[in-house]
Amino acid sequence: MEDILTQNFIIATSVADIRHDPDPEAELVTQALMNMPAIAGEASGEWTHVQLTDYSGWIRTSELDFPIVRGVCEGDEGTCGVALPYSVVVTETHTPVYAHAQGDEKLFDIYLSTILPYIDLAHPQRLRIALPGEQEGWIAREAVDIRSNSELYPRKDLSTVIEYAKAFLDIPYLWGGTSWRGIDCSGFVQLCYRMGGNTIPRDADQQYDFLPQSVERQDMQPGDLIFFGSKSITHVGMAISSCEFIHAEGQDFNRVVITSFDPQHADYHARLDSIVWGIKRVR
Repeated sequence: MEDILTQNFIIATSVADIRHDPDPEAELVTQALMNMPAIAGEASGEWTHVQLTDYSGWIRTSELDFPIVRGVCEGDEGTCGVALPYSVVVTETHTPVYAHAQGDEKLFDIYLSTILPYIDLAHPQRLRIALPGEQEGWIAREAVDIRSNSELYPRKDLSTVIEYAKAFLDIPYLWGGTSWRGIDCSGFVQLCYRMGGNTIPRDADQQYDFLPQSVERQDMQPGDLIFFGSKSITHVGMAISSCEFIHAEGQDFNRVVITSFDPQHADYHARLDSIVWGIKRVR
């Protein structure tokens, strides 16, 4: 992939690591899902610096590809290059992409909120989808929604956000993670709210600054975001009741857990209770 400076690309793998420096041992600052746009900048060896919609960092150049341009024209096999006004959006935490319309041969898994173009909707069980690198695959109908490109993440009821959050219970904590394979605290709430139709920033401190409506502890409601820290914001969770919250916690539990502010509750966590920085309402 020559002369990639400031060109538009997409993420070509299911989940791509984005690192602070062009080094596999460097800090994982975030991850990007398949088909997310990436503007390529400086290159260093096998690495390229990219600007994502919500972050920037270094990615292996092999995990970038040119944008998918495939569509369906009457009478052809999906190769005419006409962009369709609709896409499939993954609505399960994770789902296989199959090699064929039938059978169990799997290419890879893709993850919640991934967007891909479709080629053919005729098969009763699986949809034929376009993949990076001029490839294609098949995905189960029940794992995706077909949505307009003008509203890929429509507003959903707050209960949908909380249902997605609970679907991640016990998923491993991963600093910088953004998927079912491993997720961090701010990536977790960002993803759940994306599926509910709200776009919020990537990092916890950015989320706190972005959300204008503050909430008192006694007024906390399901869906509110709770920010923690003693000297600065270091953690975020999502309220699921007036006293419980769900969060991807990497210090004591290393997974997504439910914790309580009630000292009489079995899941009470005194340290977090003592360092609540503030509570913000998303909607």
